[in-house]
Amino acid sequence: MKVLSVVGSPRKDGNTAQVVEYLSNNLEGVDQDLIYLSDYELRPCLGCMRCVHTNRCVQQDGWDHIQSCLMEADVLILGFPTYYAFSLGFNAMTHVFLERWFALRHLGVRLKLKKIICVVSSGTSPEVAQKGLTDFFVNYHRLPAPEFLNVQTPIACMTCGVGDVCEMSGLALMAQDGIIYTPDMKPDLSKQPEIFEKAAQIAASISALRD
Repeated sequence: MKVLSVVGSPRKDGNTAQVVEYLSNNLEGVDQDLIYLSDYELRPCLGCMRCVHTNRCVQQDGWDHIQSCLMEADVLILGFPTYYAFSLGFNAMTHVFLERWFALRHLGVRLKLKKIICVVSSGTSPEVAQKGLTDFFVNYHRLPAPEFLNVQTPIACMTCGVGDVCEMSGLALMAQDGIIYTPDMKPDLSKQPEIFEKAAQIAASISALRD
């Protein structure tokens, strides 16, 4: 059985990468590929339709290797941050990765994914990403509904250095609701042991698929 893990965050030492790597490291008895999208040049889909008869994108970039890994995978683990969670759902790097799946929608091609896990790192709400990805996998690619592992991360305004004085800051919005931000309120993986407990359970359920 083959598991493909994809880190859609540009930060290889960030929260998203840590949780995806934890999942990957706890798998047993499976073949694995671990891809960091930041290592690849991926251009957006051009909508040129030249992939229709071959199920292969004509752009010469990193996608060809990623698609080959994807087509061999029985399980996909996809982790990504949500920079504009309420509006856009997931970050641009992950969006481009998913958009390039368009080459895999023609002439009855079907991925063999049995299970999809999405690690969603969000400082606010993961619901937009969850809805969009469920539609993407189930309705557009006829795949199983994804299982979500939500990770609470700091909003950018907690770490940018000017969040306490910026008029656009999310901290200012919190203050309007009577919540005064203090550094001890910043979310951290060390404060969320339940994340790793659930990740271990998910890893065990993936490993069990090999039997």
